[in-house]
Amino acid sequence: MPWPMVHFAVAAKIISHPSPSLLLGSLAPDSIHVRTNIRSEKAKTHLMAVEHEFPTDAFYQQVIESNRHRMKQDPQFSQYLCGYVAHIYTDREWTYQIYPPYEADPNGRSVYTHDVKKLEFRILREYVGASGWLDQLMTAKAYEFGGLTAQEVYEYRGEKLDFFMNRDNEPEDDLHIVTMDSISSFIQKTASDLSTMFKEWDVYEHLET
Repeated sequence: MPWPMVHFAVAAKIISHPSPSLLLGSLAPDSIHVRTNIRSEKAKTHLMAVEHEFPTDAFYQQVIESNRHRMKQDPQFSQYLCGYVAHIYTDREWTYQIYPPYEADPNGRSVYTHDVKKLEFRILREYVGASGWLDQLMTAKAYEFGGLTAQEVYEYRGEKLDFFMNRDNEPEDDLHIVTMDSISSFIQKTASDLSTMFKEWDVYEHLET
Protein backbone atom coordinates (compact mmCIF):
# COMPACT_ATOMS: atom_id res chain seq x y z
CA MET A 1 0.00 0.00 0.00
CA PRO A 2 1.20 3.57 -0.50
CA TRP A 3 2.87 5.36 2.38
CA PRO A 4 1.53 8.61 3.91
CA MET A 5 2.81 11.17 1.41
CA VAL A 6 0.82 9.61 -1.44
CA HIS A 7 -2.31 9.75 0.71
CA PHE A 8 -1.63 13.38 1.63
CA ALA A 9 -1.05 14.26 -2.02
CA VAL A 10 -4.38 12.71 -2.96
CA ALA A 11 -6.10 14.66 -0.16
CA ALA A 12 -4.52 17.87 -1.42
CA LYS A 13 -5.97 17.22 -4.88
CA ILE A 14 -9.45 16.48 -3.53
CA ILE A 15 -9.56 19.99 -2.16
CA SER A 16 -6.91 22.64 -2.79
CA HIS A 17 -6.44 23.52 0.89
CA PRO A 18 -6.85 20.23 2.78
CA SER A 19 -7.80 20.63 6.43
CA PRO A 20 -5.73 19.05 9.20
CA SER A 21 -8.63 16.66 9.87
CA LEU A 22 -8.76 15.52 6.23
CA LEU A 23 -5.02 14.86 6.26
CA LEU A 24 -5.08 12.96 9.54
CA GLY A 25 -8.05 10.92 8.39
CA SER A 26 -6.10 9.97 5.28
CA LEU A 27 -3.36 8.60 7.53
CA ALA A 28 -5.57 6.96 10.16
CA PRO A 29 -6.39 3.46 8.79
CA ASP A 30 -2.73 2.40 8.98
CA SER A 31 -2.58 3.34 12.66
CA ILE A 32 -3.30 -0.31 13.41
CA HIS A 33 0.47 -0.80 13.03
CA VAL A 34 1.06 0.66 16.48
CA ARG A 35 -0.98 -2.23 17.88
CA THR A 36 -0.21 -5.12 15.54
CA ASN A 37 1.00 -6.04 12.06
CA ILE A 38 -1.45 -8.91 11.68
CA ARG A 39 -3.06 -8.56 8.25
CA SER A 40 -6.52 -9.63 9.41
CA GLU A 41 -6.53 -6.79 11.94
CA LYS A 42 -5.42 -4.31 9.30
CA ALA A 43 -8.26 -5.54 7.10
CA LYS A 44 -10.71 -4.47 9.81
CA THR A 45 -9.42 -0.91 10.04
CA HIS A 46 -9.60 -0.78 6.24
CA LEU A 47 -13.28 -1.71 6.53
CA MET A 48 -12.89 -5.02 4.69
CA ALA A 49 -15.62 -7.53 5.40
CA VAL A 50 -13.32 -10.24 4.02
CA GLU A 51 -9.52 -10.07 4.11
CA HIS A 52 -7.97 -9.14 0.73
CA GLU A 53 -11.33 -7.92 -0.61
CA PHE A 54 -11.50 -4.13 -0.78
CA PRO A 55 -14.87 -2.43 -0.29
CA THR A 56 -16.83 -1.31 -3.33
CA ASP A 57 -17.67 2.30 -4.14
CA ALA A 58 -21.22 1.57 -3.01
CA PHE A 59 -19.90 0.51 0.38
CA TYR A 60 -17.91 3.74 0.74
CA GLN A 61 -21.12 5.63 0.08
CA GLN A 62 -22.88 3.60 2.76
CA VAL A 63 -20.17 4.56 5.24
CA ILE A 64 -20.76 8.23 4.44
CA GLU A 65 -24.54 7.91 4.67
CA SER A 66 -24.47 6.00 7.94
CA ASN A 67 -22.40 8.81 9.48
CA ARG A 68 -24.30 11.69 7.88
CA HIS A 69 -25.82 12.96 11.14
CA ARG A 70 -22.46 12.96 12.91
CA MET A 71 -20.88 14.72 9.94
CA LYS A 72 -23.42 17.53 10.15
CA GLN A 73 -22.84 17.90 13.88
CA ASP A 74 -19.05 17.92 13.69
CA PRO A 75 -17.35 19.33 10.55
CA GLN A 76 -13.95 18.11 11.72
CA PHE A 77 -15.26 14.55 11.92
CA SER A 78 -16.74 14.94 8.44
CA GLN A 79 -13.33 15.87 7.06
CA TYR A 80 -11.64 13.10 9.03
CA LEU A 81 -14.10 10.52 7.70
CA CYS A 82 -13.63 11.66 4.10
CA GLY A 83 -9.88 11.34 4.55
CA TYR A 84 -10.37 7.86 6.02
CA VAL A 85 -12.47 6.76 3.04
CA ALA A 86 -9.99 8.36 0.63
CA HIS A 87 -7.17 6.33 2.20
CA ILE A 88 -8.93 3.01 1.67
CA TYR A 89 -10.01 3.91 -1.85
CA THR A 90 -6.44 4.93 -2.71
CA ASP A 91 -5.10 1.66 -1.30
CA ARG A 92 -7.48 -0.28 -3.53
CA GLU A 93 -6.50 1.57 -6.68
CA TRP A 94 -2.79 1.37 -5.81
CA THR A 95 -3.05 -2.41 -5.37
CA TYR A 96 -4.45 -2.82 -8.88
CA GLN A 97 -2.54 -0.10 -10.74
CA ILE A 98 0.86 0.35 -9.08
CA TYR A 99 1.75 -2.79 -7.13
CA PRO A 100 1.59 -5.60 -9.77
CA PRO A 101 5.12 -5.00 -11.20
CA TYR A 102 6.55 -5.49 -7.71
CA GLU A 103 4.75 -8.81 -7.35
CA ALA A 104 6.39 -9.93 -10.58
CA ASP A 105 9.88 -8.94 -9.43
CA PRO A 106 11.89 -11.69 -7.66
CA ASN A 107 13.04 -9.08 -5.12
CA GLY A 108 9.70 -7.32 -5.12
CA ARG A 109 9.30 -6.73 -1.41
CA SER A 110 12.68 -5.11 -0.86
CA VAL A 111 12.43 -3.10 -4.09
CA TYR A 112 8.96 -1.94 -3.07
CA THR A 113 10.15 -0.83 0.36
CA HIS A 114 12.96 1.12 -1.28
CA ASP A 115 10.64 2.84 -3.73
CA VAL A 116 7.94 3.84 -1.25
CA LYS A 117 10.57 5.30 1.07
CA LYS A 118 12.06 7.27 -1.80
CA LEU A 119 8.62 8.48 -2.82
CA GLU A 120 7.99 9.87 0.64
CA PHE A 121 10.93 12.24 0.41
CA ARG A 122 10.55 13.12 -3.25
CA ILE A 123 6.92 14.11 -2.75
CA LEU A 124 7.92 16.06 0.35
CA ARG A 125 10.47 18.03 -1.69
CA GLU A 126 8.66 18.36 -4.99
CA TYR A 127 4.97 18.89 -4.21
CA VAL A 128 3.84 22.42 -3.44
CA GLY A 129 2.76 22.70 0.19
CA ALA A 130 3.93 19.22 1.15
CA SER A 131 5.99 20.33 4.15
CA GLY A 132 2.92 22.20 5.39
CA TRP A 133 0.92 18.99 5.40
CA LEU A 134 3.19 17.67 8.12
CA ASP A 135 2.73 20.85 10.16
CA GLN A 136 -1.05 20.57 9.82
CA LEU A 137 -1.05 17.02 11.11
CA MET A 138 0.06 18.29 14.50
CA THR A 139 -3.10 20.36 14.93
CA ALA A 140 -5.59 17.71 13.81
CA LYS A 141 -8.06 15.93 16.07
CA ALA A 142 -8.31 12.15 15.83
CA TYR A 143 -11.52 10.20 16.35
CA GLU A 144 -12.39 6.72 17.48
CA PHE A 145 -13.40 5.09 14.22
CA GLY A 146 -12.79 1.91 12.24
CA GLY A 147 -11.79 -0.04 15.34
CA LEU A 148 -9.02 2.42 16.18
CA THR A 149 -8.71 4.64 19.20
CA ALA A 150 -7.77 8.29 18.88
CA GLN A 151 -4.64 7.59 20.92
CA GLU A 152 -3.48 4.96 18.41
CA VAL A 153 -3.88 7.48 15.59
CA TYR A 154 -1.89 10.09 17.52
CA GLU A 155 0.86 7.56 18.24
CA TYR A 156 1.09 6.55 14.60
CA ARG A 157 1.14 10.20 13.54
CA GLY A 158 4.13 10.71 15.83
CA GLU A 159 5.97 7.74 14.32
CA LYS A 160 5.45 9.06 10.80
CA LEU A 161 6.58 12.57 11.69
CA ASP A 162 9.70 11.13 13.33
CA PHE A 163 10.39 9.20 10.11
CA PHE A 164 10.51 12.43 8.11
CA MET A 165 12.76 14.11 10.65
CA ASN A 166 15.50 11.55 9.98
CA ARG A 167 16.83 12.12 6.47
CA ASP A 168 18.84 8.89 6.74
CA ASN A 169 15.52 7.17 6.05
CA GLU A 170 15.71 8.30 2.42
CA PRO A 171 17.43 5.78 0.13
CA GLU A 172 20.40 7.24 -1.74
CA ASP A 173 19.50 5.85 -5.16
CA ASP A 174 16.35 6.81 -7.03
CA LEU A 175 13.16 4.92 -7.79
CA HIS A 176 13.64 1.44 -9.26
CA ILE A 177 10.28 0.50 -10.79
CA VAL A 178 7.79 3.36 -10.61
CA THR A 179 8.50 6.86 -11.90
CA MET A 180 7.43 10.21 -10.52
CA ASP A 181 5.39 10.77 -13.67
CA SER A 182 3.45 7.55 -13.14
CA ILE A 183 2.86 8.36 -9.47
CA SER A 184 1.77 11.91 -10.27
CA SER A 185 -0.70 10.55 -12.83
CA PHE A 186 -1.97 8.05 -10.29
CA ILE A 187 -2.45 10.75 -7.65
CA GLN A 188 -4.26 13.02 -10.10
CA LYS A 189 -6.66 10.36 -11.37
CA THR A 190 -7.36 8.90 -7.93
CA ALA A 191 -8.16 12.33 -6.52
CA SER A 192 -10.32 13.16 -9.53
CA ASP A 193 -12.34 9.96 -9.14
CA LEU A 194 -12.76 10.58 -5.41
CA SER A 195 -13.81 14.17 -6.06
CA THR A 196 -16.50 12.99 -8.46
CA MET A 197 -17.86 10.55 -5.90
CA PHE A 198 -17.73 13.05 -3.04
CA LYS A 199 -19.68 15.54 -5.13
CA GLU A 200 -22.29 12.91 -5.96
CA TRP A 201 -22.56 12.08 -2.26
CA ASP A 202 -22.90 15.74 -1.22
CA VAL A 203 -19.93 15.81 1.10
CA TYR A 204 -18.11 18.85 -0.28
CA GLU A 205 -20.14 21.23 1.88
CA HIS A 206 -18.53 19.51 4.87
CA LEU A 207 -15.02 19.47 3.38
CA GLU A 208 -15.14 23.19 2.73
CA THR A 209 -16.39 24.19 6.18
